[in-house]
Amino acid sequence: HSCHDPCCEVIHESGAQPSTLTLREWLDVAEASRIRQILRECRGNRSAAARKLGIGRRTLYSKMERLQIAQHVARNKDPSPV
Repeated sequence: HSCHDPCCEVIHESGAQPSTLTLREWLDVAEASRIRQILRECRGNRSAAARKLGIGRRTLYSKMERLQIAQHVARNKDPSPV
């Protein structure tokens, strides 16, 4: 793809076609990617992840539910580099 914006990279990695996504869909893909990244960095600690994201814990839980980020995925203790 020709876009060099880091957000475009997230969309591309999701397998979606940026030109076919609505703004809401595009934002959801980017938001889910960032939440998963921070959850990995925090080794599934949702309280720490919420703090790092600058949102409340309940807000994080709500976003995880809306974006279908599974609890078991968030708890993944995979020590591999992020």
